[in-house]
Amino acid sequence: MKTFRIAACSVAALMAPLAAAAQDSYQWLEAPQDARALDWAKKATQDSEVRIAKMPGHDAIEAELKTLLAAGDPPPEYGLLGPVALRFQRSVAHPHGVLSVAKRGADGVPAGWREVLDVDALRKAEGSAYELRFGGTPNCAPPDYTRCILSLSPQGGDEVELREFDLTTGAFVAGGFRTPASRSFVAWLDRDRLLIEHSIGEAPKLPTGWPAEVAIWTRGTPLDAAKTIYSAQPSDALMSVSATGEGKDRVGVITRAIDYSTFEHIVVRQDGRIEKTSIPTKVKMSLGAVGGGKLFAQLAEPATVDGRTYPAESVLAYDTNAAVPAGKRLSLVYTPGNGDFLSDPFGGMAPGRSTLRMILTNRGVQRIVTANSAANGWTISDFPPEPVATSASFAGIDPASDVVIMKRAGFLVPTRLELVDGKKSLATLYSEKPAFDASRFVAELKTAASKDGTAVDFYLLRPKNPSRPGKTPLLMTGYGAFGISLAPDYLGYSVGGKALVPWLTRGGAFALPLIRGGGDRGAEWHQAAIREKRQNSYDDFAAVTEALIASGLTGPKHIGVFGSSNGGLLAAVMGTQRPELYGAIVSDVPLTDLVRMPFMGMGAAWVNEYGDANDPAMRAVLDSYSPYQNVVPGKAYPPFLVSVATSDNRVGPGHARKLAAKLKDVGATVYYLEDQEGGHGVSDPLSRPELMADRMTFLFTMLK
Repeated sequence: MKTFRIAACSVAALMAPLAAAAQDSYQWLEAPQDARALDWAKKATQDSEVRIAKMPGHDAIEAELKTLLAAGDPPPEYGLLGPVALRFQRSVAHPHGVLSVAKRGADGVPAGWREVLDVDALRKAEGSAYELRFGGTPNCAPPDYTRCILSLSPQGGDEVELREFDLTTGAFVAGGFRTPASRSFVAWLDRDRLLIEHSIGEAPKLPTGWPAEVAIWTRGTPLDAAKTIYSAQPSDALMSVSATGEGKDRVGVITRAIDYSTFEHIVVRQDGRIEKTSIPTKVKMSLGAVGGGKLFAQLAEPATVDGRTYPAESVLAYDTNAAVPAGKRLSLVYTPGNGDFLSDPFGGMAPGRSTLRMILTNRGVQRIVTANSAANGWTISDFPPEPVATSASFAGIDPASDVVIMKRAGFLVPTRLELVDGKKSLATLYSEKPAFDASRFVAELKTAASKDGTAVDFYLLRPKNPSRPGKTPLLMTGYGAFGISLAPDYLGYSVGGKALVPWLTRGGAFALPLIRGGGDRGAEWHQAAIREKRQNSYDDFAAVTEALIASGLTGPKHIGVFGSSNGGLLAAVMGTQRPELYGAIVSDVPLTDLVRMPFMGMGAAWVNEYGDANDPAMRAVLDSYSPYQNVVPGKAYPPFLVSVATSDNRVGPGHARKLAAKLKDVGATVYYLEDQEGGHGVSDPLSRPELMADRMTFLFTMLK
């Protein structure tokens, strides 16, 4: 692979006008590893930890959380791979997880689990703070799936080391595929060749920091000898690689994200030839939905291909079989109707060998639809709707069959993982023990009217008999960007995991508004809150808040907002734009300076979503809501807790640091917590229970 930079991709070159116009007094806090910035973060964190430790009940809350964590392990992650299955289990004893393998019987059920990798032991043995990135279908080579590429993240950031691992021996392969830490992604073309993109050293990069080239890397050869087969355009956001099929029919897939709403899908043949597909470019964000030799995508707008017009929201399949004539490779799988939308751009489709399962949402209520491939097209099977305030998702997909692992959970329904073939349950793999008495609560789906009259649905989890009507402590969260939706879960990450239990058992309530910018009502719902329309998200969230106050459940002094990533931006906006509505704000791994976003983390990838600050009209829009730009002297703000990891190279710690520093400057009450490890997922109760105890103590103190 060539080792030169694409000069045209330089962020500095693309953003020079912005750089001149966006200088500010806290810009020095943006560099993650700058000595002065690290010293500031260390002192601010130590000061905040001391202040929070003195708050009433802190030690009791921390002890309670640790007891809850010890009482039961979180749901394991699974991977289905033809004749084998993988399980990744984290626990108090092994907070970074243990990887196990099992053979699957004739019925597809795994049995005889055998531990093959203890990540905590690996961290100790190699002296590196590794976190294993397990999510999704494990990256293992067909047809036996015993050789896998493991992604190990030092410090928990997005950059990973790739290392080949043998499931049979339970050891890393000596002389096998291995890369140093970078933004690296691979897919197996066959047992001895990888499709790879990486950002190691001087490798070509996009403005986002993502790799700009895809190559084929052959076993036994150095990485710099890998043959480049595809180069992105300098202005692209990112690329991803995947693969589907078996043997000589196996193909690689490059998904080129021109921006976060425009995608090109490219097939890589066994001989390295690339073929552009006829999948339209205006599709929903989904990086590599592949299975059974097919690519799947969902249209964000109507499209005409080979003389046939497909409606928006249609799910299309592209057959990669070279024997199929080019004009007949695209087929219509399913077009949702009657208010149904496939709302999850990443986990809402489960491609199997001959099926495609989809999770549809209709005004907050989910149901599963299965499409079966047949000689004359696709046939559809429906499942009954899921109960209100519960969700279904795919926790494991087998590329060699149509068996999946279904996860079902809800605000009051503990997680259950089942191995499913069609409508038949083969086995229950996991059933979570209740962590609190659900009979004391009610979970509801309600609606509020936004500023422009749009109906905004929201979930409400509340005590059946509030002890203090009008003063019930209420925690709210949301997301509202990139077409991503948050669904009901049992003590899931988006609500802080088991850290939410003390909140509920002390009489607290929880609300999740399904605001514009998410995918809850399709591509139009997402597009209704991008760029110049972003204020719609915040108006929606405020409208739900006002409806909850008007209902008599709670009041502004008792409402807290928590959010991570774009949700952290949401929380910070609500605290700076509508401070009179809230009593506390927790902004976790947030975006806060939308003007200088392209210079931090991979923020250059998100200009299409939020807007280009070099455009005077968009600059005015960004200035109107960007939290950092809207912290001003003389305004009363609710107390803020801002948390981040130094190793977060997705958003970057600069956003959190700058917001906290500016809030402190204007006399606001602010607490700042920066951990060195954890990356963009720093808020993990299992790895950092002290951080989560600090957060809950802050919320109890400020809202009660």
